Amino acid sequence: MDGQEQTPRDQYDAQAVRIETKWGNRFLVRGREGAVVGKIGARGFDFPSALAASPNAAREAAEFVRVDRRANTLLAIGILAWGVGGGIARMDDIGAAVAIPAWTAVAGGTVLMVYGGVQLNKALTALSRSIWWYNRDLQPTAP
Repeated sequence: MDGQEQTPRDQYDAQAVRIETKWGNRFLVRGREGAVVGKIGARGFDFPSALAASPNAAREAAEFVRVDRRANTLLAIGILAWGVGGGIARMDDIGAAVAIPAWTAVAGGTVLMVYGGVQLNKALTALSRSIWWYNRDLQPTAP
C-alpha cells in the first residue's frame, strides 16, 4: 500500500489469523503474507495468550490446549498398550495366564485409541472456534 490509506478490508487481512500445517506441525500465522506467530502443540508457544484480544478466542484456545494434551496422551498410551498386548498375544507357547492380560491390553488399548480420537476431534473443534472468534472480534484500526 505505497502511500495509500488502508481500507478496513486491508486492515482485516493484515490482522486475521489462520492455522497452517507443515509436516504434521501446526502454526498460527497472521495476515496475507502468513507471518508465523508461533507453533501450536506440545512444545509450542502460549497459544491462548496470542488470542487474548478476544476473550472468547482465548477461552477456546485454552480448551484446545487442555483437551489436545489429554487426547495425545490417551492415543499414545492406547497405541503402546495395543502394540505390546498384540505382540505378546501373538507369541507361540504362551499360557492363559499371559494370553488373557495380553488380549485385555489389546482391548484396553483399542478403547483408549478410540476415546483419544474423540478427544482429538473435540480439541480440533475448539481450535477452529478459537480462530473464528479471534477473527470475528477484530476491530478496524483508526486511520
